[in-house]
Amino acid sequence: MDRPSAKPPLPTMHEASLAIEVIALLERQRNTLSRITRIVLDIGALGCVDEDALRTALLTALPGTLAEGAVIEMHTTPAQARCLQCATVYEPPDRIEPCPHCGSARKQWLSGQSLTLRSVEGTPR
Repeated sequence: MDRPSAKPPLPTMHEASLAIEVIALLERQRNTLSRITRIVLDIGALGCVDEDALRTALLTALPGTLAEGAVIEMHTTPAQARCLQCATVYEPPDRIEPCPHCGSARKQWLSGQSLTLRSVEGTPR
């Protein structure tokens, strides 16, 4: 019995919107690059972004742009927070994890919640 081939995940509206925003940032490189060959993104561990769906959305949206055919590299950025009670810096596994030192739920997020375009490589004009 043949197994059905694995299909790429369908991008959600969230990932499709993120892909459009990334492409808008890439298009700003038009004055300095004739072609974008590599895109590097940092995705926060608690950023609510499905990496596979974002990749699919980008691959769907890139044709016809400056970055058509570009390599897409994604890295997960760990979540890091500073406790506002005792100043302990820790890596919570979720948004509600209290400080492991004092138990306070009050925190300042330092990383791990955003999507960042880390770098772009391409052919200079």
